[in-house]
Amino acid sequence: MPAHIHQRIERHRLEEQARVATFGEIRPIIHTPNYKGYRFVAVRGRVYYSKKWRFFLDFLLEYGMMRFGQEWLEAQNNATVADQHPLYRWRKQAYAYMRLQKPLPNGVFAALPNGPLAACNNFYYDLYTVDDNSHLNEDLLDRLRNRDQFQGALHELFAEATCLRAGFTIIRENEKDPNRRHVEFMAVHKSTGQHVLVEAKSRHRPGVMGREGTKDPSPDYRFRRLINDAVTKDPNNPLALFVDTNLPVERAERFYATPSLNPPVPSPVMAAIIDRVRIDHGDVDPYNLLVFSNHPQHYFEDDRIAPGNRFSAFLCNKPRVPVVHQQALSDLVAAANLYGNVPTHFPPAPGDGIN
Repeated sequence: MPAHIHQRIERHRLEEQARVATFGEIRPIIHTPNYKGYRFVAVRGRVYYSKKWRFFLDFLLEYGMMRFGQEWLEAQNNATVADQHPLYRWRKQAYAYMRLQKPLPNGVFAALPNGPLAACNNFYYDLYTVDDNSHLNEDLLDRLRNRDQFQGALHELFAEATCLRAGFTIIRENEKDPNRRHVEFMAVHKSTGQHVLVEAKSRHRPGVMGREGTKDPSPDYRFRRLINDAVTKDPNNPLALFVDTNLPVERAERFYATPSLNPPVPSPVMAAIIDRVRIDHGDVDPYNLLVFSNHPQHYFEDDRIAPGNRFSAFLCNKPRVPVVHQQALSDLVAAANLYGNVPTHFPPAPGDGIN
């Protein structure tokens, strides 16, 4: 084989390795950059096209609205501000922020995202990830469209996208079966075959994410009830539990501040919750993996640069139901840390740059 072919193969291998390290074990973006002036993008069984998508983020902003549908968009246009969906408000604030930016010499607009723009990008990329790498559940999509159910569905979407990035497949239960309570889904690790049940819980706050009421300047750290509710659904299988703390940046700093990274030690507030839940369940952890996460972009509704995400994950030494392959849980922890990594550009399409 000629040397330049070897070099091309090796370059592709290194690029793919870097892509997986940044975005997880998901499919690469499939697109055709220019066919009669159009860019085509494949998302599982659908093909989208436009003449306007110079960057991948251009595509994401339109793709998300297409998945929500024109009927939803018109309903939001006609709603009062108080009744509008949080996502619709994020989009309006994001576009207003983008219009303030000055173009670079090459005509491209570039700026660090503010809170609403980052919130849109993160949500749409999770939506795209699940849609392209699994089967986007229509019930979940309906809940995402619903203002009152959006927050919980958003966190479930994050949990599912994280599992996909960690190299899992998703298996859904028949939620119409009334004989028992159901977790969000089952996830099966492709490389080991390890299965875990996945449950996602999000802490509602007055005046936040479309909820009625006035924002609390010092929201609480009460997550014990959420955790105990989640772990009762199926006590007979390994469980990965994702908890969205939904805290403003300053309060999140205290909750996530760790006294030590090596070895990792939870904050005193977090440790107290973990200890109390363990006592509630006879001195065993009723889950195998507990992931606390905080994505506070929605707290920044102005032109300030978006705040960063926080997360803490705990692999239990004394779980209720042990796993056979601990690597599956370790991969979930690594994937949770990839949230917020959203591609800006389209990758080179097959054939680009080949001599």
